[in-house]
Amino acid sequence: MRFIATLLCFLLAILQPVQAIPTPPIGLRPCCAFGYNLHAQVAGIPVPFFSVDNVIDVDALGGHHYNQGDQSLSTSLLGLSEEHNGLIFTKRAGFIDTAHVRDTADFTYYLFKLNLAQLGHEAQITLPTELRSRQIHWKNQSVSLDPKERVIRSAQAAAFIAFQLSQWHEIAQWFGLTYVSGFHEQASAFSPEDLYSNMLGANLARDVLLANPDANKQEFEKIFAHLFEDELRKLKAQPSSVTQQKIQQLEGIWWDSQRRLPDKWLLLKRDYHLAYALLPNEPTADHVLSLEESFNNDERIEDWVELRLISDQQDSYFNPLLKTVDMPDIWTAKQFHLFALFAKCQDTNAHPLKISPSVEPNGRATTSLCQTK
Repeated sequence: MRFIATLLCFLLAILQPVQAIPTPPIGLRPCCAFGYNLHAQVAGIPVPFFSVDNVIDVDALGGHHYNQGDQSLSTSLLGLSEEHNGLIFTKRAGFIDTAHVRDTADFTYYLFKLNLAQLGHEAQITLPTELRSRQIHWKNQSVSLDPKERVIRSAQAAAFIAFQLSQWHEIAQWFGLTYVSGFHEQASAFSPEDLYSNMLGANLARDVLLANPDANKQEFEKIFAHLFEDELRKLKAQPSSVTQQKIQQLEGIWWDSQRRLPDKWLLLKRDYHLAYALLPNEPTADHVLSLEESFNNDERIEDWVELRLISDQQDSYFNPLLKTVDMPDIWTAKQFHLFALFAKCQDTNAHPLKISPSVEPNGRATTSLCQTK
């Protein structure tokens, strides 16, 4: 009887529908540096007839298209994409960068499908390098999860790790990440609206997956597009004319219209605060976002799955920091605050307006890291 029962369990297992693992999102959507009517330069030479408005209405967002590398700069600028992105000002959440929302949502979906298969089992995948090789490492656990608990944990862990990937992206941008040769990303690093937008995407995608765990990629795209638009309306999204006005009111405070992309100091204010509970950087906004660091039974998510950053022969980008602190060979999110603090201190010393670069009032800094040599 035991043999027959075992055989039946095996047959039931192999007859269950297999969830196809999607390809990982490729790159990031080409949007948005903070500002309006932005201009660019290449090798210090202004590019004529080029400007980026950066703002969008909720009604113009279009559908959601899982990023498979076809969200190029050219298709974005020419309006050929199935989706459209930009900055939207909301009364309850301040500025939202829709590209950041979508990027993290896509990674949440991707990691959710992997978690369903790997959570609790030793496994590892490697994502494309961002100054360091990004590895997702699953750890072996003796606990067996019932199907419902596996879905819940897979969604929670996917949102959490996807958000950590976005935190690392901000760090890598500040330290010199480039996607196009000669066009560095520092003008976007730690932009005040970035990580809040990323967390919004992680939360929304998690909610979609908890309610629709069997959704394939096309179904996820459709459901997420509707939920995202509904959420923006709940946050009291404003028309693009208001977003433009709000951005222009911050000219000379958050951004410098006299500078051209990719000048780092086009962005005058940044948010170096890396946390799993975020407030909008708009004084009158009240919509707090958060992500759980533990499952419902208080087990840490990182005891099950962890983001690891492995040297990829590009550590010279980090030499200024590595000269001041001892770092382990493998970096994890535990070290992220050191990178953010170092960036904040360096920007404080180098700011062209000799003001605090941080949107946070009374930001604290470690003296040893802020000292100049």
